[in-house]
Amino acid sequence: MSRKLKRRQRKPLRQTRSASARGTLRLGLVLLGLVVVNLYVFLWRGGTSIPDVMEQAAVAGNKEGAGLTAGEPDEPEEGERGEPPRPADESEGTPDEVGRWVEGEVAPGDSLAKILRREGLTPGEADEVIRVFDKHAEVKTIREGQTYRIRFDDAGRLMELDFQVSKVSAVRAVRGADDKLTSEAAAADTRIDEVQIGGTIDSSLYNAIKGSGEATQLVAFFVDVFAYDINFYIDTHAGDTYRMVVEKEFLNGQFLRYGRVLAAEYRGRAGTFRAFWYKSPREKEGRYFDEKGQSVEKTFLKTPLKYSRVSSGFNPRRMHPVLHVRRGHFGVDYAAPTGTPIWAAAGGTVVFRGRKGGAGNCVIIKHDNGYATTYMHMSKFRKGQAVGRRVRQKDVIGYVGMTGLATGPHLHFSVRKSGRYVDPLRIKMSRGEGLAKSDRADFTAHTGSLVARLAAIPVAPGTVASGGAGGSPSVPAPAAGAPTRN
Repeated sequence: MSRKLKRRQRKPLRQTRSASARGTLRLGLVLLGLVVVNLYVFLWRGGTSIPDVMEQAAVAGNKEGAGLTAGEPDEPEEGERGEPPRPADESEGTPDEVGRWVEGEVAPGDSLAKILRREGLTPGEADEVIRVFDKHAEVKTIREGQTYRIRFDDAGRLMELDFQVSKVSAVRAVRGADDKLTSEAAAADTRIDEVQIGGTIDSSLYNAIKGSGEATQLVAFFVDVFAYDINFYIDTHAGDTYRMVVEKEFLNGQFLRYGRVLAAEYRGRAGTFRAFWYKSPREKEGRYFDEKGQSVEKTFLKTPLKYSRVSSGFNPRRMHPVLHVRRGHFGVDYAAPTGTPIWAAAGGTVVFRGRKGGAGNCVIIKHDNGYATTYMHMSKFRKGQAVGRRVRQKDVIGYVGMTGLATGPHLHFSVRKSGRYVDPLRIKMSRGEGLAKSDRADFTAHTGSLVARLAAIPVAPGTVASGGAGGSPSVPAPAAGAPTRN
């Protein structure tokens, strides 16, 4: 019985060996077929055999040297095959610009040292750049958005750095043949035209200037220069007119910025006021004078900031808006956005600077003519000033806020004369120093043509002022900066 079983068990083993042999034979036949096919394609088949391919390559090389014959299709350029074009090799170019360029932009919180470290400069290279840039004040305070380019040689060493300060100016550091970095400032070529601008006020000076196509930053000029004579909140009326001759700077034909206002006029119910920029040959800086040579500057500013509106006037019997009790209001409240700069109304000495109860952050300035001015509710003080420090007229001393007892951001401005409060809007101000007698003749010659140009500027609604000395029209300028409201 056991022998029969053993014979039955050996029979499947012989069948398995036979099937394995047949599989090996089939695999060998398949491999042999593939070898035959490859030999045919690469040795005997026309067009794909190795000899034919080599012959075609030689013909193509000859064509490349002699140029393609007429009727043959051009090979598609890079970028036409659905692939992005290959960037040019940065090492290609003139021999003195071998290496690679790195470009970047100043980010929030950046400093020059931080940028140099981020771009991979060694501490020694960074120190070199900082030292050669030290004489360029425009690079000491960098701003977000400014751009720069850095060139390294093939060994990764700094060779050149271009820092774009503005649209028209840059500072460049270059490593010379003596292996030292040197720096220079460069300025783009711009064109300055003198243009005439004028118009009639319908609702406000801001809207009138904006409607003429000019940038509303020109409003700030009128507020700054005529602030001694005009309160642009209560003295502006429909039908008032303005005229001005101003410099416009262009870069590559595009308006860049305003230069100096050479002459300006405001005419209305409050009177006619003119200002002319004039620099005496004996002075370092120019100033504004009226046509008689008197300074347009006064002993006190009529308004110590650019404000939106007068929210409360001088009233000894006013009801307090927070305490709801009758308490005199011995000053003027000027409503303005938080952060608006506040000017010193006149030159003097800071006698108080700090927190003062309901006045919040407060500054008090004592002036030389028996006056004292108080500025309340500031959001913060200007850095670098302290009690005992002298300030000049129109120096920024702080910024509008609503500290202390205040229902909104505003400046409370009060004036005392010999210890008694007076209405700031009713102070009679004296003029600043006028022209020296020796400058009168030169000033008259300087302003003669400007007076005539002002008079010729059209101000009727819908008219456009003519161009400047070169005959170019007044180019509309895009709005720039935050609007200054009346």
